[in-house]
Amino acid sequence: MNASLYVHTPAQLLVGRMPFLLNRKLQPEVACQEVSIEKLDLGQMKDCAGQLAEQQLKTTVHAPFSGFNPGSPKKRLRKTAHSMCQKSLQLAEALGAECIVFHPGIPYQATRSVQDAWLVNALEFWPEYIEQAKQLGTVITVENIYERRSEVFEQLFASLAGENFGHCFDIGHWNIFAEQGLEEWFNKLGKYVKHLHLHDNWGESDQHLPIGAGNIDFKALLQLATTLPLAPSMTLEAHKLPDLELSLQQFQTYLPKP
Repeated sequence: MNASLYVHTPAQLLVGRMPFLLNRKLQPEVACQEVSIEKLDLGQMKDCAGQLAEQQLKTTVHAPFSGFNPGSPKKRLRKTAHSMCQKSLQLAEALGAECIVFHPGIPYQATRSVQDAWLVNALEFWPEYIEQAKQLGTVITVENIYERRSEVFEQLFASLAGENFGHCFDIGHWNIFAEQGLEEWFNKLGKYVKHLHLHDNWGESDQHLPIGAGNIDFKALLQLATTLPLAPSMTLEAHKLPDLELSLQQFQTYLPKP
């Protein structure tokens, strides 16, 4: 299996999924969508990471996103974001994660003025965590969600991007919300891309279908990925095991031929 490939794994299911992951030599992206980090046993997480490392397998983390907005104009919400970010880094440390994926927290259909206000606060929010990520040897990435265009990310990454901070490009979210073409998005943000989220849909809702089951051109995406300065890691974000099996089968067929 591709050494830079990960598979979506709910954090609360990681311990039970270990035999499956180890037998198939799959690397988990440990996702905290459905469980608060406080409810996880970090000792157990560290033990799972140790078992994976014995087979030269790595991990990534998908940080919780409900209520996470590092660029909020409200101090209370930024305080919540600080707490969530700190806990996410603690989880990443326990797992020895290569990468942490964060949602930006920009509201749906945000106007340009809302995005500009978000950017001011986000530029102030992230530097201390970029420094922590550097100390931990991990990379913080910010994922596109509702954003129609790339400008706000261009500004964010132009100021802060580096070895430990960059972009997670989610092709499924792009397919639903973006009005920029794939090549234009990569022309603007490709140099900042460090991680990809791969799942399919028909451009109407966030279905998280197996790759190849919707209308996304994965061949074009993976070809673009080969032109980037550094090859990005990537996660198959199928949320059901049967869909993961289909994504694993299809993934190889979309890889550019040597």
